Amino acid sequence: MRFLLTILFLMVIFGGCAQQNAFERFHITKLQELAEDNIQSSKIIDKKAEVVGVVTAIHLNKIEPKIYTDYEYFYVYMYAKNKNNTINFFLNNKPALLVEELPAQNEFTKLTSFHSKWNKYYLIGFAKQQGTLNLTVAIGQSSTTLIFKQDQ
Repeated sequence: MRFLLTILFLMVIFGGCAQQNAFERFHITKLQELAEDNIQSSKIIDKKAEVVGVVTAIHLNKIEPKIYTDYEYFYVYMYAKNKNNTINFFLNNKPALLVEELPAQNEFTKLTSFHSKWNKYYLIGFAKQQGTLNLTVAIGQSSTTLIFKQDQ
């Protein structure tokens, strides 16, 4: 009987915690939660194994599918050590159709807790594609690829 009461007590204690998730403690919105689920970051490394930049991208189609329907949209923010290098974006080896540089405070800032003056912010659009999305960001001769899985 004592064993049964202990088990029931533990079930009630742990059952009360089951209704919460980690995001509730941080007081973030549903959009911020979706952004955290769809964010990728990577360092861009040159041939000498030196970091030339850092890039972070959010696939917007998965966050607001009713708004972003005609293209594959990404919100990208990045830091490049050499500001004079050209920056190019490719999705599955196809160049971007839309590249719009944004100010540090923009409509997508609410999706992340990060915004600084030394980063560059972009809204990038590509032709619609199926399957895995390989977003390649190139700074000069160096590049990195971020992989986004599409829902089947």
